[in-house]
Amino acid sequence: MKTASAPSQLPFAPRPFINELFSSWMLRIADANCVSLQELMLGFQCRHPDVPCPNSLDWGFSPAFLKAMARFCRTPISTLHSLDLRTRLPQAENVLLLRFRAASDQCLRLRKQRVGYAFCPTCIALQPYVHVRWDWAFPALLRCHVHKSPLRHGCPMCGEDDPLPFGAPAVASILCWSCGAHLTGASLGSHVGHVNGTHAVVERVYRVALRGTSPDYALLGEATGTQFRRFVDDLLQLLAWYPSPELSPRSTDPQNLHLAFRKEILAIVGALVLNAAPASEPNGRNVKFREGLTLWLRVLALLSQREAEWIETASDLWPSALRQRLNSALDQHERSRSRSSPFRSTFFRPGLKYINSFEFRDFTAANEVE
Repeated sequence: MKTASAPSQLPFAPRPFINELFSSWMLRIADANCVSLQELMLGFQCRHPDVPCPNSLDWGFSPAFLKAMARFCRTPISTLHSLDLRTRLPQAENVLLLRFRAASDQCLRLRKQRVGYAFCPTCIALQPYVHVRWDWAFPALLRCHVHKSPLRHGCPMCGEDDPLPFGAPAVASILCWSCGAHLTGASLGSHVGHVNGTHAVVERVYRVALRGTSPDYALLGEATGTQFRRFVDDLLQLLAWYPSPELSPRSTDPQNLHLAFRKEILAIVGALVLNAAPASEPNGRNVKFREGLTLWLRVLALLSQREAEWIETASDLWPSALRQRLNSALDQHERSRSRSSPFRSTFFRPGLKYINSFEFRDFTAANEVE
């Protein structure tokens, strides 16, 4: 599509799926019209020069953009409005989403303007046309909501983190557009590995919390969904900058390109959540309190003094049970803290410093080698 000859309305405009990301739908439209996503958006801008294009193709669309895009793609504006993540998840402010690795401004798939994703091999083999579900974009969700199987991130052969051939009719075997490797089939294994009961608890409550619903009262008392989600996102954001016990500190960098331990971080998060759940017996409460101190002190041992202060500030927005556990651990940590931490390195790790600086905070999942 040459911008000088862009049509006022596209000749081919497949309908979006109800659970699809907006950018996924745009990639399918581009494929149907035999152009790249970059060319499609240039054609749109040519026809609507007075309409500002959004910074993200998944979040926060202006009424003017939606109106023009609805006309350009011959799709009801109400349908496009429903694909906006801000509309779909009105309670999820400062939500943590997957991101692609650094890409050029000339990227034909416009990765800088899109949300990253994992994918379910079974889902993409069964879809009428390959597309990305909105809930595949969250680092705290490791399993497919439909098939309960672990999600995969990227191509297992070439490492391409945006491997899906958007617009292709789904068949038994979907191939990576970059190298032609199979993206479906049990032989590939999983880049996440086994998801245990602790992860399942966190995922179940987190998925509910994204929609603004409160967690089960028996789990964390009167906590709201927003409080629970902020806790999970904050711990993911913080611990992502530190090496797992099995990895060298050099395996962690400011761009999160080597994050093979996302599952390990969520195991820590799950343990903290289950520990904060109320115990009925007094002896049980004492045991859980001691276990909670041990868990939190392991986390705090990774942090500098300033980061310990940031996490204390961030905890004001967490469920009260988790905040109380943290405060007890901070008191003990301050009394026993050494002047230097063996976990500090020359890498820049912002921790929670920028916790409120991004609508979407960067978090790039990496392949796990089984």
